[in-house]
Amino acid sequence: RQAIFRGLCAADIVGLQTARDVHNFLHCCESSLDGAEVDYTRHTVKTEGHLTQVKVYPISIDTAGIRKLLATPRLQEYERELSSLCGERTIIRVDRAEPSKNIIRGFKAFDILLERYPQLRGRVKFVAFLVPTRTHLRLYRRYMEEATQLIEAINSKYATREWYPIDFFYENNYIQALAGMRLYDVLLVNAVIDGMNLVAKEGPTVNDRDGVLVLSETVGACEQLGAYALKIAPADLEGTTEALYQALMMPLEERKRRAGALKESIEKE
Repeated sequence: RQAIFRGLCAADIVGLQTARDVHNFLHCCESSLDGAEVDYTRHTVKTEGHLTQVKVYPISIDTAGIRKLLATPRLQEYERELSSLCGERTIIRVDRAEPSKNIIRGFKAFDILLERYPQLRGRVKFVAFLVPTRTHLRLYRRYMEEATQLIEAINSKYATREWYPIDFFYENNYIQALAGMRLYDVLLVNAVIDGMNLVAKEGPTVNDRDGVLVLSETVGACEQLGAYALKIAPADLEGTTEALYQALMMPLEERKRRAGALKESIEKE
């Protein structure tokens, strides 16, 4: 630990994603490095006469580039195809298929939602775009197997002749995922932890349905977007379930206000 922090503090500038990350880094330097002089106001660390500035450099997205993609025939074709999967209200998620993204808890919360609010059955769809990752690792393969089994169980539990609750795609197809995010009424980002999470920024940028963002408080994007999202604790199934319900039932004017504020915040970054 000490070697890592000494190595980082040999730089003139250390850039991190969020103000919380900066504070935590400064605290770690203070607690780990003997003789370190930490200034929490100026965000600096002085070690052996060398001053290191610790700054916030959040990763953003190319909003102009993404909007150009929206006009491409390929994306528009995906959007037309995917629209047939949507319900009266549609929940979307886009994630790498790995444990840190908390995919299984998201589906469990949706299961509880349908159990608790039967009036939503037949009206709400959940469409997930899951990207294969580290498939050579048994842990990741097993996690995706568990997610698939849960999806099948939920579909079997609630499906009718005309409707079933969950569709999912398991492929690396960015254009298709962007097209899907155009269609959400609710975007679920419930990762256990992320440095930033760009889906939380891409979704509001491409969505024109005044969709609501349900956002984990432990991802970096929450520092910027949390005021306009419905914040959740990633391990809180009850809280996630109720946030999904609140998002689905939110009045149009409130949806518009939040969606507009999200777009503005992302564009200004």
